[in-house]
Amino acid sequence: MSYDLYFYKRKSSSLSVEQVKDYLNKSNHFVLEENGNQWSYHNEETGVYFGIDLNEPNTDAEEIEIWDSFEDYENLNFCFTINFIRPNFFGYESFPILDEIIDDLDLYILNMQDEIDPDNPQKFEKNYLGNQWIVHNERLVKDNFETFQVDFYSKENSDYIWNYQFNRNQLQDNLNEDIFVAGYILLKNINDGKIYRTCVWPNHIPIIIPPVDFIIIQKNYKKFFRNVEESGLVSIQQIESKFGKYFQDFECEIPNLKVVYQESADKMQKEFNDLKIESQVNDFGNLVSFDRLVNVKP
Repeated sequence: MSYDLYFYKRKSSSLSVEQVKDYLNKSNHFVLEENGNQWSYHNEETGVYFGIDLNEPNTDAEEIEIWDSFEDYENLNFCFTINFIRPNFFGYESFPILDEIIDDLDLYILNMQDEIDPDNPQKFEKNYLGNQWIVHNERLVKDNFETFQVDFYSKENSDYIWNYQFNRNQLQDNLNEDIFVAGYILLKNINDGKIYRTCVWPNHIPIIIPPVDFIIIQKNYKKFFRNVEESGLVSIQQIESKFGKYFQDFECEIPNLKVVYQESADKMQKEFNDLKIESQVNDFGNLVSFDRLVNVKP
């Protein structure tokens, strides 16, 4: 199930299909697929994806009547497509990009899902399409929750994770020190079925950590003249009890981040290697991809 929007221009406009293609090819948002007629957006940090397709012009009389018979508008044969049964943040990330395209190319949109006017190309107010997608998406999630076997996760936590992941690379790039900005990994516990927030902390390196439930630590140390490598889950409670004195608040636009600077990281080697691993990741639960989250349930 998908939400599909079709690109039109005024017949008085000089905009051509080739100009739209050139615009999409030059955009930093998209990757051009091998067929040359599909532009894909995929953010590996957030899991958000959508696509724009260039379709063949209609030749069937009935299809021409539906798609190409407008007095003032010409069909450009491009279609924006985003899936339903997704977390709300798919809309937060995708539709500002669509709005940018619409503004830059002066496009009109045929929105056959629109409750007010599904039959004519038009301009929509800012945020209208994104908010409409969210309303339709939430309704479809409620109706198809069991069928698609998705995982409910609160909107508050989901939105925070999206905002953090969306800005993580920029945060990393703007640091003046060699500090690792940890990314979120979600695990669904095999016993209680709940989703837990985790991140990886390798070898007590300097790190920025968002709010989590567990940390996947990676140890590498010498014992009896041999190298020992261990990894596994440690609860945030154990981390805080051991290293609370080393963590500092990290001030930025994203709230509730903690940081361990190099000076503190150097002091904690023995304590870090003494941490008790509470579970192996595979024994604890299964990885949950961000696109399998939903923010409502029946």
